[in-house]
Amino acid sequence: MSEKPLSAVEAELYDRQIRLWGIESQEKLRAANVLLINIRGLGSEIAKNILLSGINSLTILDDGLVTEEERRKNFLLTKDSLDRKIAKEVLVKAQALNPLVKITADTDAPSSKDPTFFEKFTIIVATGIKTDLLLKIDKICRSKDIKLICGDVFGTFGYSLSDFQTHDYFEDQIQLAGKKRSHDGVEKTTLKVQGVINYPDLNKVLIFPNTKQNAASVKKSRRRNELFFLMLALIEFRNKYGRNPSVSHKADDIKALQSIKEDIFNLYHVDGTKSKLTDDIFDIIFGEVVPVCAVLGGVIAQEVIKAVSHKEVPINNIFLFDPITYDGKEETVGV
Repeated sequence: MSEKPLSAVEAELYDRQIRLWGIESQEKLRAANVLLINIRGLGSEIAKNILLSGINSLTILDDGLVTEEERRKNFLLTKDSLDRKIAKEVLVKAQALNPLVKITADTDAPSSKDPTFFEKFTIIVATGIKTDLLLKIDKICRSKDIKLICGDVFGTFGYSLSDFQTHDYFEDQIQLAGKKRSHDGVEKTTLKVQGVINYPDLNKVLIFPNTKQNAASVKKSRRRNELFFLMLALIEFRNKYGRNPSVSHKADDIKALQSIKEDIFNLYHVDGTKSKLTDDIFDIIFGEVVPVCAVLGGVIAQEVIKAVSHKEVPINNIFLFDPITYDGKEETVGV
């Protein structure tokens, strides 16, 4: 990735965040080309935040049409957007967020894209896709040193999952200079501390029942946050039925989710009689709740900024938004 010095216009526009994370990080962001797969409720929040950060370009890949439900939860759409291609309909408001970013709409189906399509990006952000396509993209990303992060919102539950491969980063740590004092108080120095995180392939993280994936290491793993199993159940539901759980099929979908959860518990050796992840949780996982999209969209966009700028410690490798307490949990899986 080639970074060019910021222009005077860019330096003025991004002045506040340059003060926050530095000119070097901003120049890395300004050189980044981002692919966003699907721009629904969550995707619109991710797009907003990464556009405001000052990337070079954003390509929006989404073959969907605007429905009334999509229009209500996506602030980038208007009342005139119904039945039109969603990727094109978000362009006007998205571009207004940051005129300096190049934004492109692509209305092809993500599954129809040739592998070479994905190779031109710095980082790929995926929402709302099935696991087979996600693993295919992850394999491409690993072969071309491209960062990948995915996430979804189901009702009041949300998650993100990252594969930044071998990711080096630095963070500024403030240290007090002993007992020596200046007129302004204790003297402070800022140290640039470096670190490395090794992320696993996603096929070592997303392991489901009745697949050819090797789950031996998973079965031996430590007891983990049970929201991880909720994440797997919801992803597996989409894999099986090609859609998210729907209120219009609520009773049937809850039964399907109960069965999927039982299979996942068996695979991961979870005692369902002792689990806090009861079937009641499935009453609150329908649709995309806008405030949750805003929270998770901010988290994912922040991880994009960390991945591109190599500044600050990113999440390794899963973020889980608790649908009951509304707080975030970090989980490391597959390492």
